[in-house]
Amino acid sequence: MHAKITELFEIIADGGLDRDDILAMSAEVIKANDDPAHYLAQHEAGYYPADCATPLWQWVLLEQLQDGLLFRAAHIAQVYAQIVDAFGDDELELMPEQLAEIDQQAALKLIHDELSPTFSLLDFSDAQHNELQMLLIRSKQLARFIALCKAL
Repeated sequence: MHAKITELFEIIADGGLDRDDILAMSAEVIKANDDPAHYLAQHEAGYYPADCATPLWQWVLLEQLQDGLLFRAAHIAQVYAQIVDAFGDDELELMPEQLAEIDQQAALKLIHDELSPTFSLLDFSDAQHNELQMLLIRSKQLARFIALCKAL
């Protein structure tokens, strides 16, 4: 499992993280998987909702993706604004303001058109929350990423 988690993080990070950081992130996920009760005891109360349907290790994996790897927001325009920030100024032509007044499906289509063929935007939103969660994956890595997700 550790090798698959590590490879998953490597695909998501796409060269943006040091190997040591990826290994540390993977280790956290493995600890949460191997002994959930101990893991929860070592972290602050309220970290993981008691009624959460997501297994702890998956929750920890998603938490490890914060700070530029997992884009979260209430509206697709806000998600895209985070993507623009991650790319840097003047890298993308589509502006977040262009998405604010259109419906989510139309906005997703525009974002897809802007990012393809190099990147694919994957929706990891949780049906229990009103927040979007999305990952940006290099399209050439998409098949391997999906295979790893299925295997895990």
